[in-house]
Amino acid sequence: MTGCTPLTATPASPAPPLLARGPSRRECLRAAWAGVAVLSVAQGVLTREIFAQEPRVADGSRSVSDADEIAMGQRFAAELEKEAPILSNPAIDRYLNSVVQELASQSQRPSLPYRVQVINTMEVNASSLPGGTLYLNRGMLELMSSEDELAATLAHEIGHVAGRHAIHQLMLTLQARALLQPVLDNLNEQNGVVEKIILQLGGAVALLARLHFSRQDEAQADLLGFYEVLRAGWDPHGFVKMFAALEALEKINDGRSVAILSGHPPTPERLKAIQHEIARVSIPEDARTDSVEFRVCKATLRRLPKPAKIREIQPQTRSHGQPQAD
Repeated sequence: MTGCTPLTATPASPAPPLLARGPSRRECLRAAWAGVAVLSVAQGVLTREIFAQEPRVADGSRSVSDADEIAMGQRFAAELEKEAPILSNPAIDRYLNSVVQELASQSQRPSLPYRVQVINTMEVNASSLPGGTLYLNRGMLELMSSEDELAATLAHEIGHVAGRHAIHQLMLTLQARALLQPVLDNLNEQNGVVEKIILQLGGAVALLARLHFSRQDEAQADLLGFYEVLRAGWDPHGFVKMFAALEALEKINDGRSVAILSGHPPTPERLKAIQHEIARVSIPEDARTDSVEFRVCKATLRRLPKPAKIREIQPQTRSHGQPQAD
């Protein structure tokens, strides 16, 4: 069909139209479904490389129930938020969570209780826990210049949750220490066992640093996030702008790695993959790039005191091959 692009969309609810001109979204999706290639995700590894087509997360990759994943994520998040300097501002929290809800509703796992918290550190990073809890470091938010960059960053983290990368890595880490079953057995008990296990692992912040995402996980999170952004109505060029900002930051740092890029595929490689997608989808003329709400959020952030010099929240370390649990 002329003008249609290979695009596999799997929203749980009817998605908003993406095409502002040319063939209708429905026509393009019908054409795409005729040649769908399903991507199976098993133990965090892609079965094959797919471009200009949304990866589909296979149910066969599920290792625990959604209920257990949510409970595990919430228990670990509760401990992390006791250790980490959470920046609590009602206006910022409300705005960021509204963006997360829009993106998550267009993900392949829209029913999880997604939320985001800002960590008051200037380290440029973002991270995710199983079940839908996301963290955005203040330094990351301050680096952004437009709302589409914010959407791209949050969508990437939602992609890790939707792709079950976060729960898989947490389970590997616990299993390597024979602690997985005790955690599962006590998830819904308020007996202190889960908290003791977290302390045994060095605390929640240290545990977060032990979650190793493979390069395949990172590439998939980019693609899952790309289509979340597109369906939710933002311009996916936000990914391009975010990559450019991170590359510029690396140059300022004399080539030293930026935390959020640690273990990811090289930025030029990620940029090429996203540009490949952009060239093959139709982006509405009115796709969102910025908003008054984003500007208000940034202005509010600038008025807040700078964070004290504290131990930075460590990045989610990524390995270059198979996921590891150290």
